[in-house]
Amino acid sequence: PKKTPVRVLIADKSFPLFLLLVSSFFLTIFFRISASVVLPPEGERLGMSAALIAFISSIHFYIYALLQPVSGILHDRYGPVRVVTFGLFLTAASCLLLTFVRTPLTLGAWRLISGVGVAPMYSAVLVFQAFAFDPERYSFYAAINLGVSSLGAIVSVAPLGFVLDTFGMTATFAILSAIPLVLGGILAKKAPHDPIRLSGAGKKQESIMSIFPGIVRAVVYILKNPRLRSIQTLWAVSSASLVTFQALWGVSWFAAAFDASLPSARFWSSLVSLGMMVGPIFTSGVLVLPEKLPRIIRIVCSFNALSWFILLAAAHWGMSVWVGGLGALLVGVASGMRGVFSLAAITAVSPPDRRGVIFGAMNMTAVLSSVVFQWITGIVIDFFPGEAPGTFTAHGYTAGFTVISVCMALSLLAFRSLGREPFTHEEDR
Repeated sequence: PKKTPVRVLIADKSFPLFLLLVSSFFLTIFFRISASVVLPPEGERLGMSAALIAFISSIHFYIYALLQPVSGILHDRYGPVRVVTFGLFLTAASCLLLTFVRTPLTLGAWRLISGVGVAPMYSAVLVFQAFAFDPERYSFYAAINLGVSSLGAIVSVAPLGFVLDTFGMTATFAILSAIPLVLGGILAKKAPHDPIRLSGAGKKQESIMSIFPGIVRAVVYILKNPRLRSIQTLWAVSSASLVTFQALWGVSWFAAAFDASLPSARFWSSLVSLGMMVGPIFTSGVLVLPEKLPRIIRIVCSFNALSWFILLAAAHWGMSVWVGGLGALLVGVASGMRGVFSLAAITAVSPPDRRGVIFGAMNMTAVLSSVVFQWITGIVIDFFPGEAPGTFTAHGYTAGFTVISVCMALSLLAFRSLGREPFTHEEDR
């Protein structure tokens, strides 16, 4: 098939609205990963255990996960623009919590409310992208989505840490609350032009309680489809591993493993997020053809698993923090590539009118896996306390991420049910 020129792809009338939704997902990643900068220092100040820090961090992921299928079905029914607008206003409110006194209770409340606010953003972009654009060019738009959103992870580590060190928590988060507020106002004006909402004009609206049977049907559909189950396993383990490093322990691990200063550890560990931008760029020119997807997914997922062992070796035997940074960069590249093609496969297999809720249900499992991985690593790391309360040794982080690397390797057993036939949802009929 002939490739469409980039200038034509970005000239699509839906592209500006797509960029606004991508910007919202950027904020999702920013506020999710900001916990890795906010929580460890606050945990040390308050003398919290690693398990308690992991629990407070995981509150965000609990509520985020539980709302994924709900968000997906709301996108299918009301259009992603309206749903995201409400989420942005709630996200702005969550930022204001950190302008007050910070205790384990208020930190937990911040994670809870921010989890509710950003819950709709990811599936919103996926649903909009699948509806508005040519499926063969999925990797192009997915590269923009994952590339721009991964910038949020970069900004939320070293730059956010610098701003917090310079201006303090109160001033920083007071300013940050204005960003989702402004973006939400812009999207509110664009809501009448949502193509998904317009395509549903005149359809009978079901009651809000009908959301729950829709979620059950989506979960049953996933469980009955062996290819979706396979993709779910690969996605969940990869995503949970990445989030555990990126959103919780990455900075602390590098600081302990390399005896690095906090700014240095923030910078080099954040290269995982740069990799998440670079990986999708590598995939942006690939035409996503159903017959090629099974082989591509096998290659990128194997590369993804291998990259974790390379990071583990770099952090354990590397003589300098930049060696660990290169390992983190490789993990990010592999994870970004895996993300693009996994989502393309889900789009190909899922019925068009149920993509939102299927995306949501599968993302719920991925996020809940992140909670489990954070808990497990927190429990393991707790066995290796440092000299000061709330600090832990490099051996503890190595042990925790060895568990993660082994899980990545075991996830490749899902290849057995992936199949080699072209990806298409007609196969289930």
